[in-house]
Amino acid sequence: MWVDYKLFSYLLLGPRFNYQAESLLGGILNRPYYKEVENIILMVKQGDYDKLATEYTSCFINDYPKLLCPPYESWYREKTVYGNSALEVAEIYSEYGIKAMKSLPDHVAVEFEFTSFLYSIGQVESAEKFIIKHILSWVPQLANDMIKFGKGNYMRSLGKTLLNFTDFEKNRLSLAVKQ
Repeated sequence: MWVDYKLFSYLLLGPRFNYQAESLLGGILNRPYYKEVENIILMVKQGDYDKLATEYTSCFINDYPKLLCPPYESWYREKTVYGNSALEVAEIYSEYGIKAMKSLPDHVAVEFEFTSFLYSIGQVESAEKFIIKHILSWVPQLANDMIKFGKGNYMRSLGKTLLNFTDFEKNRLSLAVKQ
């Protein structure tokens, strides 16, 4: 599962990380969301990069009059930025000697990157506990917001794929997580 989380961390960082995401595509060949991820990667390779980057920015970084898809756990769980959720995940990261440097600790891509790290070092139980407590508690709503508020096919497709991925994870982990 480390490849899945690493790949999604790249996708959620934006179109400029498309090359890194593409390099991991072979690691998810047997996943039900493979074709969707492949289509997103092709969309970036063959599309108008500036338009796709604008879609990403509008969805996750800056939009007028207000940002509709803040990519932060604290926002979805507490309606604030850098709330208790951010502090909690930062504390978990510190247990592994990790500190989020360029993004807030509860940014969706950072949480996915951390999960990938846990799987890569064999900390499967810790990874799955983190997924259940943090990722599945808010990322499905973020994905739904990306579908609803995305200002183009790229972000809506990414939202649908992310929602399919989190549904896969719920099933894989045999959870009945409320949405």
